[in-house]
Amino acid sequence: MAAAAAQRPAELQFLVSTGVEKPNENLRKFIRSHVMLGKNKGKKRPIGKKTKDTTNHESSSKSEGPRTARSGTLVPDVVLQQHLIPSTTDSRQLTVPAKFGWDLAPITFPDAVEAGTVDIFLKFSSIAKQLLFPLESCVFFENKAKSWIAPLTFDAVFMHTMIFMSRSYFDFHISGRSTAISKGILHHFTRALRLLRERLSGSDDQAMLSDSNMAAIMALSSHALLIGDVKSAKNHLEGLHKIVCIRGGLSSFLLNPKLLIDIMRCDIGMVLHHGFDPIFSKDNEFLMQYPNLTQLLELHEPSNSALQRENDELLDGLDTELCHAWGAISEFCSVINFVAGSKQYISLNIYLETMASVMYRLLSMSFDSGSVNEAVRLGLLAFASSVFLQWKSLGLSYAHLTHEFKSCLVRLALSQPPSRLYLWLLMVGTVSVLNPVDNAWLKPLLAANLASLELTSWQEMQPMLSSLLWINKIHDSPARTVFDSIIFYSGSASIQKQDVPVDIEYQSF
Repeated sequence: MAAAAAQRPAELQFLVSTGVEKPNENLRKFIRSHVMLGKNKGKKRPIGKKTKDTTNHESSSKSEGPRTARSGTLVPDVVLQQHLIPSTTDSRQLTVPAKFGWDLAPITFPDAVEAGTVDIFLKFSSIAKQLLFPLESCVFFENKAKSWIAPLTFDAVFMHTMIFMSRSYFDFHISGRSTAISKGILHHFTRALRLLRERLSGSDDQAMLSDSNMAAIMALSSHALLIGDVKSAKNHLEGLHKIVCIRGGLSSFLLNPKLLIDIMRCDIGMVLHHGFDPIFSKDNEFLMQYPNLTQLLELHEPSNSALQRENDELLDGLDTELCHAWGAISEFCSVINFVAGSKQYISLNIYLETMASVMYRLLSMSFDSGSVNEAVRLGLLAFASSVFLQWKSLGLSYAHLTHEFKSCLVRLALSQPPSRLYLWLLMVGTVSVLNPVDNAWLKPLLAANLASLELTSWQEMQPMLSSLLWINKIHDSPARTVFDSIIFYSGSASIQKQDVPVDIEYQSF
């Protein structure tokens, strides 16, 4: 079958409002950005009307080079971000008034759909990027709305899949319902599966190999994991792999890094959830080299040399490949912390290269259970999952990784590892993959290590964590909550020094 790209409308603009209630802030922002898609394309702005911020943004973009890859080589770059603050007049012009009726009525959909159901998906899409990409404000995304919205008008599989995924999210997180498919979305679920089977057994190569069809398959795989149907989840992923192979392998998606990231996230997430071997591990050699972030690291102040030596000593004796993976994530964290504080972007390619090279390498390593090497490997996977996957925000878990990591942490406690490293491992596990039910054994270990390091306040704790591997934007808030709970657990504002508990039974896991 010949590879074919799906045909998409050049531009698509519409608003959605299903009642007189004023849209919430997230939805208003989404509507504004969506309405402006393509409005200024090809137009030249009068020089006299350019704001200072806009001028800086354009000149910076030119000096930094292309924002996306144009060849097989992925080149790291930084795109300067200037947040434009609209004037009062602009604000009034962009305000979307509440309307009666369903504004999507003039739009033709590829299959029957009830009024208001697509609106739920649009509300979900307005927050999905923030849920799944916590570093969105630090990474430059192009056409962030088009890939979500346009397929609704021509791909019935995509439309039904995204509607039931959106309803499932709101049912689970907002209404507190179980992960079982409710009657309200069962029609869309069964319709999506039926149409997908017909498509895969049919002769329309263009539809079968399209980006939107791949997105629907990945969503179906994720939902199967959510409801505990691991067999179906794996079948969907294997079907995705066949489509990728027909289209020329992962390297054929280099010019679409967002889709490539989604494919790998789906693959890695399955491994962390159930322990399967990665399906795409033999097709990603071109991404296995760690990104060169030297130029970006030179943009910010050098790290404390004394602290760096202390960290080097802490990692002394670890496996060489494991140290290289640690170093790659450390450089990425330094760059992200810098751009987050300076209102700049990194390219999506840097995000892709770091995620693929680090996580697939870590998955391929193997060390003795309970060893420091294995604890660090699992700790790096847990840390990377909180940066690159964020499946927990959708109700998905990393069951396999969670089980392996907490078993390793408890075994490691009996050998009394370095306190700074062990505290980092415990904290990373707590904020990324471990569950509230683990507090019974986690809190004594955390309290003991805080006491051994004489850390009595968050102002002392945070610099210690960030001196190792840490992204302030992602980890500070949940870690602060954990720290405060340990203070409360200890019964006073200062943690009393105590011995590391050694009576924890590994068999309980």
